[in-house]
Amino acid sequence: MIENTLQVLADIRVLDLSQGVAGPFCAKLLAGLGAEVIKVEPPDRGDISRRSGPLLGVAGQPQQSALFLYLNTSKKGITLNLENPAGLDTMHRLVQDSDILIESFPPGYLDGLDLGYSSLSKENPGLIHTSVTPFGQWGPYCGYRGSDLIAQAVGALMCTIGLPEREPLKIGGETALYTTGMSAFSATMIALHVRDAQGFGQQVDVSAMETITVAQIHSSIHYQFGRVPARRESNLVQAKDGWVSPGLETGAPEGTWPKVCELMGTPELADDPRFNTSVARRENQQELRDVVGRWAGELPKEEIYHTLQGMRTITGYVATVEDLVNSQQLQSRDFFQPIEEPEAVVAAYPGHPFSIDGQPQPDVRAPRLGEHNEEIFCGRLGYSQSQLNEMIVKGAV
Repeated sequence: MIENTLQVLADIRVLDLSQGVAGPFCAKLLAGLGAEVIKVEPPDRGDISRRSGPLLGVAGQPQQSALFLYLNTSKKGITLNLENPAGLDTMHRLVQDSDILIESFPPGYLDGLDLGYSSLSKENPGLIHTSVTPFGQWGPYCGYRGSDLIAQAVGALMCTIGLPEREPLKIGGETALYTTGMSAFSATMIALHVRDAQGFGQQVDVSAMETITVAQIHSSIHYQFGRVPARRESNLVQAKDGWVSPGLETGAPEGTWPKVCELMGTPELADDPRFNTSVARRENQQELRDVVGRWAGELPKEEIYHTLQGMRTITGYVATVEDLVNSQQLQSRDFFQPIEEPEAVVAAYPGHPFSIDGQPQPDVRAPRLGEHNEEIFCGRLGYSQSQLNEMIVKGAV
């Protein structure tokens, strides 16, 4: 058993130069394991996510982006202009005793500032340089811009979502970018293990397109064997207060269908050739949905869920955001954690997608823009207050 598992990365220092969602999410997960993560932002404007809605706040106080607050918990915050000579020199000093650098700049940008991996690895051979971009560090698309929508589109996820006769659909939220952040976190942890075992750092190149393509690997494999994946209608039926997936086509053990028929008050359907085998139910999905829908429409979705799960079917219900926040499963695992925000509404933040030794990773609030400038520049790098003030005047900080 690991002692104090919440601090397994307590001896690791991370520079988070990334912006948006994917890179900051990777750094957030490292911070949750105890790493000291320094969020490096441009002076004045900060991370682009600071301006992303919804904005939270109370009367008379500056509003804060809910997205930024979530993505940057447990980090320290400094400002630094990398294109300013004094700012550039300071970044080199910070790199010297850092273990990990995470960035999301277009390929070649940091090389032009002498901050690319080839330069920094000479100053710090153990540095792990994680680059998180839409298409990776090379290839004909590497200079293209991207977004969550673009990643889902070019990664072939969207071609599998939606009704066959309608346009493809995007999965809501920033699904692709959070998944890319998880990929970056996993790869960074692997590189950290290699460094600790073999003594050298390396560049980790994470592509959002490739992350989503991996998630669709079944489609590309099927295509190579002449089976073009097609969009299909869902098996959802409408309950009294929402939607459920009964899971009766292929997800029911042998002998379960007659029990479901008894439950629905239609025992005669147990021997109906349209439904009496999983193959028949799959081939007659529309008729099956009609039958189950007439029963489900009178019941709450969670009652259906628990009842059919009790029969060992692979049943699910479509949760609303309210359902998610009030989920007994998530509450029992302490997934949502309240974080005190002096200038924003106190909210229960989503936790991490894993726990270690059954312990959730506690977070503290995200930093204000430049909140830890004095601590890092004066306390760690040894700048005097007058030197820091001079850097501010010159636009370096």
